[in-house]
Amino acid sequence: MWPRGKVPPWRRGFPFYLAEPRSAIERLRAFGSKRVWTEGPMWKRLTLGGTMAVSWPVVALKDAVAISAKRAQEGRSPFLSSFRTLWRAALTRNVPPNVGALYEWALGLRSTEMADVLLPLDLRALQRLSLIRGALLQDVQDKGRFEQICRSRGLRCVQTIATFDRGASEGEGSLRKRREPLFVKALTGNRGVGAQLWRPGGRGFVSSGGQDLTIDELIESLQRQNCIVQPALEDHRVLKDIGTVALSNVRIVTCKGRTISSTAIAASISLAVEPGSLTGHEGVHCGIDVSDGTIATTLSAIDEDDRLTNRNLIGLALPHWNDCLSLVCKAHDEAFSAFATLGWDVALTSTGAVLLEANVHWGMFGHQRLTGPLGKTVLADVIDELIAPVQDVPRSADRSLKPDARSLLPVPRADLGPAAAKGRKRQRRATTAS
Repeated sequence: MWPRGKVPPWRRGFPFYLAEPRSAIERLRAFGSKRVWTEGPMWKRLTLGGTMAVSWPVVALKDAVAISAKRAQEGRSPFLSSFRTLWRAALTRNVPPNVGALYEWALGLRSTEMADVLLPLDLRALQRLSLIRGALLQDVQDKGRFEQICRSRGLRCVQTIATFDRGASEGEGSLRKRREPLFVKALTGNRGVGAQLWRPGGRGFVSSGGQDLTIDELIESLQRQNCIVQPALEDHRVLKDIGTVALSNVRIVTCKGRTISSTAIAASISLAVEPGSLTGHEGVHCGIDVSDGTIATTLSAIDEDDRLTNRNLIGLALPHWNDCLSLVCKAHDEAFSAFATLGWDVALTSTGAVLLEANVHWGMFGHQRLTGPLGKTVLADVIDELIAPVQDVPRSADRSLKPDARSLLPVPRADLGPAAAKGRKRQRRATTAS
C-alpha cells in the first residue's frame, strides 16, 4: 500500500508533456513532470521515469473506462464521448481521469479544456518552486512558529498563550493566569483538528462538551496532546447577525513572484452556523469577490437553510475587507516571501482582521469551484516568472543550506550545486582578466 498523502508514480502522469502547453498552468504541469528526471541517483530517475511512462497510459485507460461506463449507466454522457475526452486529456495533458471528471462536474468544462484549471499535481509543482526559492514549510505548518514570525514583523495575529509539543510545553505560567475563554487546536494540521473550547466556570474551566476541570487538570490533559492554546475570538456583529455560533473563517489565497508583489487571487468564507460547532468547516461556504469583499456565491443552496437567520447573503459586504487584504499581502511580502502561494485564514472580529494561520494546501478545488479557474488570474504571470529561471536547476537546489533573516530559525535557501559554483569561478576569472 502506498504511503498516505503520497501520489504513487503510476498516477503522476507521463514524466514528459506530449502536447504543447497552452497556458501558464500547463507550463507549470510540464515543469513538474520533467522534474522527475532530476531527483536522486540515476537509477532512481530511470526507474521512476520508466514506471511513469509505462504505467500511466494503462492506469489512465482503466480509470477512463470505469468513469465513462458509470456515466453512461447513469445517463449523464455517452460512453465513447466521455472516454475519448478523459483519455485524451490524460495522455496529452497529464490530467488524471478521476480528477478530470471531478472538475468537469464542478466547473462545467471538458477535460481537454482545462488549460487554466489548477490541479493537485500542479500545486505540488508550485510547492517545489517555493522550496527552490528557500521556503521552509515549518514556518507555516507549525502554528506556534507562525505566530512568532508574524509578531516579529508587526503583523496582527492571534496570540499564542501556550504550546504543548511531544511532552514539552511553553507558556504554562501564562495559561494558569488566564480567566478568559480558551481555544485549543492541534499544533499542526488543518480543518479544525483537535479543536476545543474551554470557558471559565465550575472548578476552573468547562469545555463545550461539559467537562469540568481545574486549571492543573486542564494543563495535565493538554500535556498529553500536541496542541496550541489561544484566546477564543468572536465573530464581528455582521456575521453574528447571519446566525454564526462560533468563529467563522475567511480564507484568502495570495500568490507572489520574484518581482510581482503579493496579490489576492481567490477568497472564501466558512460561516460557522452549525449548532454546537467550534469552527466553520461544517457551516455554509461562500465565495468572495476579492475586489470588494462581497459574498458572490455559495457552495450550497441557502434559501431553506434553517441555520441562517439572514439568508440574503449574495452581495453582503464583509467588514474590514481592505484590512484583510492589506494584512495578508503584507504578511506574504515581508514574512513569507519565498512561498509562491499561500492560503491565509483570517478572523473578522469587532476590533478588526486577525491572522489565524497560513496554509500550503489551501483547497484549490473549492476555490475554483466557487470563483472559477485560477489560471485566469495573476497567478499565471507569477508561474511564468518563477518557472523561467529554474527550468534547468538541478535537484540539489531543493536542499536546505543557508539561513535566512526572514525566519526566526534557519531557513533553506536555493543552491545551484556544483555547476553554479563553476559558473561563479568562471565569472570571477573573466572579471579579473578584464
